[in-house]
Amino acid sequence: MKSAEDIIERLKKSFHTPSKKDERIKVVVICIVISTTFWFFSALNKEDYISQINYPIEIEFDESEYIATRDLPTRVPIEVTGGGWDLMTRSFGFNMSPIKIALDKPDESNYVMTSSLRGQLTPRLDPVVINYILRDSINYDIQKKVSRTFKLALDPSSISLDDSYRISSPISIQPDTVVWTGPERTIRDLDRVIYLEANLTEIDRDVTEEVDIPKAPEFVNTALESVSVSFEVVRMLDVSDNVPIVLLNFPDSTWRPNISEASIKYKIAETHFDAVDSARVQVVADFNEMNPSDSSLVLKVGFRDEHVDELEVLPASIRVFKND
Repeated sequence: MKSAEDIIERLKKSFHTPSKKDERIKVVVICIVISTTFWFFSALNKEDYISQINYPIEIEFDESEYIATRDLPTRVPIEVTGGGWDLMTRSFGFNMSPIKIALDKPDESNYVMTSSLRGQLTPRLDPVVINYILRDSINYDIQKKVSRTFKLALDPSSISLDDSYRISSPISIQPDTVVWTGPERTIRDLDRVIYLEANLTEIDRDVTEEVDIPKAPEFVNTALESVSVSFEVVRMLDVSDNVPIVLLNFPDSTWRPNISEASIKYKIAETHFDAVDSARVQVVADFNEMNPSDSSLVLKVGFRDEHVDELEVLPASIRVFKND
């Protein structure tokens, strides 16, 4: 069998023999590859190299009771000393079974001291020697997994009615609660009421819609994604009328107002409108509240039907005078 020196010598001779240009290039490349290979293997045979490797770790805990809120560390950096071959195999991850770090109550602390791992690392790395563990601690954020029931409510700003319509019934949400499960701190900091965005516009009829529940925060899970929202609406009618002004506490009939009727405008649901009913609103002038500087009285509403909405009284005040 020929030695490496013989092979290189033959390659040199072939380089000087007449040949095509591309063949000479091939010879040069082969020489470089062989030289590099010899250097590489020679270097690996040396001892006492200092290097840094990342040893694999696995953090274990009861995932049915706890939840990690950020990615768990999977490696710990170590400075080591050893032979070239040993360090190369460790650098590529060979012969390095992960160290398992079991956490019984991971929510009571957020770190593990790396010094506690040295006893497990030493026999696994032999014959490589550990110089330093380059990180003091392994940090994590693992919280207890908790569940809480939240009340669901409809955000009123997400509903836009036609100008002539009003909601005439309670807003029904079925189901009206949702259970969210997630990290204890996250769940604890959430408001107890979750508002739904219906995104309903120009409503002029009764509503029954499926509305999505807002997206839960990161790491929070729920089995409920949407609920049924329903309510009734009614058309509102614009009503104008003239009503007599009711006089209160006037001393005698010699004191009279300058007008006897007031004009009123209001809205009322068509389901409660009665064209012959003229007593839905009572307008009052109280003599005891007269302004003596100008004998004026502010008109007040003495009675209003509960179905009357957006009531306006004109004029806002009257004057009184005495007939001698």
